[in-house]
Amino acid sequence: MGLFNRSTPRNSWWRRFRDYANNCVTSGFIPTDNRTFRRIGKFGARVWSFVQVGKVTIVGEENLHAPGRLIFCPNHSAMLDAIVLYPYIPDGTRFMSAVEEMRGFWGLKGIVMGALGSYAVDRSRGKSVIAPSINVLVSGRCINMFPEGKISPTGEYLEFKRGAAWIAMGACEALQHKELVGIVPVQICYGTRDVSSALDFGKMRLKWRAGVTITVGKPVYLHDINPLTPDAVMARIKNEITSRDCPTTSLPDKGD
Repeated sequence: MGLFNRSTPRNSWWRRFRDYANNCVTSGFIPTDNRTFRRIGKFGARVWSFVQVGKVTIVGEENLHAPGRLIFCPNHSAMLDAIVLYPYIPDGTRFMSAVEEMRGFWGLKGIVMGALGSYAVDRSRGKSVIAPSINVLVSGRCINMFPEGKISPTGEYLEFKRGAAWIAMGACEALQHKELVGIVPVQICYGTRDVSSALDFGKMRLKWRAGVTITVGKPVYLHDINPLTPDAVMARIKNEITSRDCPTTSLPDKGD
């Protein structure tokens, strides 16, 4: 479904706009993305991250282009995460975004974010994105999703949800286990952290401008996991991310 459907009467343009805008903030709806928008978005994200974060260092860049149907799973500790990642993730990757982040500006925000590659997830109805995401992966597009489900301003790792595993396993089934399907662990490590502004672009200013290192691990292919269960998959992904040193992230204190 596109915003401009030539079979629809011209006098219903506003209704088409509103219908499409509403769909873009419907959990599991996959908007039409646009190559030109993606190119502009990548350039804009590079400028934005340079201004607010500074130098972006990519470790393991070759793993971004590993074979197979891939889901990228980064930790999530600041609003800046998607901004610093976007220029480097393979072009055409679909970003799973919290539905509340896609609302605003009379529906225009959802349409623009959709054109850049995002699609909405209502975290209270997480299962609504499983089947559409499986279709995205099977179609050959990569997916980026934050397995913690929300931002952890302190950098302390949260529980990793099982959605990425369900999507990857569903794609394996749909492909009859004839093609590689993997989840790529990604650690985002900022050079400095300002907890008070992690959730607010307006408050960040230059408080985060100490650089960021993005470490892209080797894909964890499902055929290498035994037993193949969602818990086993996500435990492996979490360990791959949390075992890497980073001064601004941490595991929960076991004494709590």
